[in-house]
Amino acid sequence: MLSLYSKLRAEDVGALVDIARHRSLSKGIVFWESNDQLKKTCKPASFTLLPSPVTKEGFQFLTSLQPHINKLLHKVSHDHQFLAKVLESLVNVDDFIKRLYDLYKASKCSGRKGLELGVFRSDYLFHLEVDENGKESHIPKQIEMNTLACAFMEFGSKLTSVHSSILKDAGMETLTSQLPSNKVMSDIGFGFQAAWEAYDNPDAIFLFMINECDPNNFDVRAMEDAISKVNKDIVIRKKKFSELFGCVMLTPDKKLMVNNEEVAVVYFQTGYRPEDYINERSWDIRRTIEMSCAVVSPVVGYQLAGFKRVQEALAQPNVLEKFIDDPEVARQVRSTFVGFYPLEMNSDGDKFVQMAMKNPDSYVVKEEREGEGDNHFGDDIIKLFNEVGSDKRRCAYTLMDKICPKPIDNVFVTANGFEEVKAVSEFGTFGVILTRGDKIIENFSSGHLLRTTPGGSNDGRCLTGAAVLDSPILV
Repeated sequence: MLSLYSKLRAEDVGALVDIARHRSLSKGIVFWESNDQLKKTCKPASFTLLPSPVTKEGFQFLTSLQPHINKLLHKVSHDHQFLAKVLESLVNVDDFIKRLYDLYKASKCSGRKGLELGVFRSDYLFHLEVDENGKESHIPKQIEMNTLACAFMEFGSKLTSVHSSILKDAGMETLTSQLPSNKVMSDIGFGFQAAWEAYDNPDAIFLFMINECDPNNFDVRAMEDAISKVNKDIVIRKKKFSELFGCVMLTPDKKLMVNNEEVAVVYFQTGYRPEDYINERSWDIRRTIEMSCAVVSPVVGYQLAGFKRVQEALAQPNVLEKFIDDPEVARQVRSTFVGFYPLEMNSDGDKFVQMAMKNPDSYVVKEEREGEGDNHFGDDIIKLFNEVGSDKRRCAYTLMDKICPKPIDNVFVTANGFEEVKAVSEFGTFGVILTRGDKIIENFSSGHLLRTTPGGSNDGRCLTGAAVLDSPILV
């Protein structure tokens, strides 16, 4: 794939960077400067000067695949025996995951069979393969499935507009037709409206559960606006755990009441890290919400289904096919999987530890918790397994093949300047599913997100500055 950067004249880059930065600021593509509640200043989010190439075939394939991923996650979350087996060793070494799993069991024992809303994002890299004739193929390979607090919805769609303008400014206006539309916010707004409507009480509110302190809480504002554009009559509240102590209760028929208002939908933008639960009362609130008849996004079963251990289990022979009836769909989903190597306390686990230590550049070791960001590559794998490879602590990690995409030339625009880089892009597809038991009410793909990192970086997080926002251009 050819980078658009090669079409730029070197003397034009600085001026285009200034224009791009102004355009991004005018669109509100910013983060909070810090978590300090007293310092409410913003900083520009970093992004690529030009959109990055993604094959049209890969884009269409992954977009069409997302509804099947949505349905897969839903089925997995309702297979109690499967989750119990998959998470067995993990709950013995991770207290946070154990608490989530205990909540899952309690919810199932309570007989909860209400409405459930999933807002998911599946992330991929395009693995480079070269045949004997030198022909390149870019094969989509799944990194992970995110089921809680999927970030940067609004920024992705806004940046498409910025990149369209920059292409025109750079004399590449004919390429703007290759920028795919990104209606993620309108699609998410429709999904939220559908969930609220399915609850069938026009007086019930929509509740966002937000972090105690979050430099990216613009996401919630954007979702709030998306709901209002679809239905301005929906009453929206945003609450932290600490603001709900003593304010949450269930009625005898399991209706969720917050400050004496009935709640139709609860969307969690928090709750994926141990520190999000600041004390036991936070866990009590999560439990009360989980036991209610409100539409919860995500229910704890969805959260568990998004753990990498589940991804590892699905990648094993003949497991995925138990959840997908259509053999062709199962083949397509499986084609995105890389090799996974379970680190259980058995002879196979021992073998896989030694395999990774002998050839660490071929693998990546990941922690289970979403948002932790601690991935291990190369010599770090040797160091990690020298420490935990011979005891049960290794069960808290997932070992998988390393995906190797082709770096592409681009320019990173930052708050303080710009940097020419060879970069790789991570493509995410959003999806929405609304269900009542086994009945699927809504299920659709809902836009995309592209994040790009320097070719040698192993961190894809935008908030840390390791990755930048990007847009795909289809080639």
